[in-house]
Amino acid sequence: MQFGIKSFMFANPVRALISSKFKEHLAFSYITQFIVAIFGVLQIFLINKYYGIEVFGQLTIIISTVGILNSLATARSSEAVTKFFVIEKIKHNNQNAKFVLAIGMTIDFITAIILIAMVYFLANFLANFFLKDINLAHEIIIYAYITFFVFLRGTIIGYLQAKELFHKINAINIFDWSLRILFLFLFIFYLDWLTLKDIIYSLLFASIVSFFYALFIFINSYLPEFKGVKIQYNKLLFQKYLKFNLKTFISSSLKAGNRNIDNLILAFFLDSQVVGIYQTIKKILSPVAMLSIPFSMLIYPKLIDYFTNNKKLRFLNIIKKISLNVLFLGICYVMFALYFLEDLFIFMDVEFLNEYKYYFSLISVFTLISTITWWARPFSNVVNVNYSIYINIFLIAYQLSVAIYLVSMYGVIGLFVSLIAMYLIIYFYYLIKLNKYVFN
Repeated sequence: MQFGIKSFMFANPVRALISSKFKEHLAFSYITQFIVAIFGVLQIFLINKYYGIEVFGQLTIIISTVGILNSLATARSSEAVTKFFVIEKIKHNNQNAKFVLAIGMTIDFITAIILIAMVYFLANFLANFFLKDINLAHEIIIYAYITFFVFLRGTIIGYLQAKELFHKINAINIFDWSLRILFLFLFIFYLDWLTLKDIIYSLLFASIVSFFYALFIFINSYLPEFKGVKIQYNKLLFQKYLKFNLKTFISSSLKAGNRNIDNLILAFFLDSQVVGIYQTIKKILSPVAMLSIPFSMLIYPKLIDYFTNNKKLRFLNIIKKISLNVLFLGICYVMFALYFLEDLFIFMDVEFLNEYKYYFSLISVFTLISTITWWARPFSNVVNVNYSIYINIFLIAYQLSVAIYLVSMYGVIGLFVSLIAMYLIIYFYYLIKLNKYVFN
């Protein structure tokens, strides 16, 4: 049976979830996502209440601008490390597995340095063009160092994912978000630091400490496993790794043309306050997106195994089962959040307008579509990494033409309509590719 729209009509979400053989990892991952969601809402509440919705909008624009450069520089080491480490472990070749980690860490450091250089060079332009205030260039540079330490964690996360040490990845996420809130509380209530720069410093301190915590976890697992194993240069493996990494790099670079561009389009045509409202609603809906995040992490090693051993039906069934559960739970949450939407805005000390319910409904649609397409990236990395490249080329052209035109003509509603159409195209593109892989 092909995985299509009709399959959504016949599902027992509860039974499918309980019968999952990786339910222990899943349960812990969901606990992590629940905690992260609470911290995320708390962070928005603190920023909106004590800094203001406009400052939150400025922070979002900075994250988006650096995010574009992030996508241009990152080699996505976690994906390459996971794939090649798992393959070498299946072959019981520890020397090659250790070599994969060495390649990944070297590339992480090089790309992190490149990112910092790019931000220094472009900070004034980005601040003037999107924030409409060149004085905020320094804030953009400070934020770049947060991404610097995130880059350095790439191989560490890839290794933990390949080893299926998901509880440790989740522990790192909880630790990171706990520090973000801790430093924000400290800055607001004890130091009375209430500027945009102070928010960014709180995130930077959290990022630095989280990196060393992740490094500590990595070393404790890595040393016993590879004690006495010498790194040996393998030219063929190195070439295969770089070839795959080059394709993921191209895909990520192309993704830079559409990642977070929605925020930048709104910033250019409207203002930072509109961006703040938009991101506040998206953050309220973040639990929907978080429903699928554990699966992208948990399933990637399994998809590599199924693909390597030609288990196509298992490949299909695990994607279908998870997508049905995510859709069911996502719809339930959307209905719940919509009912309490006005109360949530009041809680965050943000003025509520009736039109925000309309915004929320439209954003919910493309959020749900995006969430049930959780499998697109791991599927592409396993079956054909070119799929991501092709779709990102399309997305760049789409957002720089259709999205910009609709926003210029119809404002924020134009953006939402364009995003709904865009995510539908992405979903059906990958659905066709999945069915072609399984049934041809």
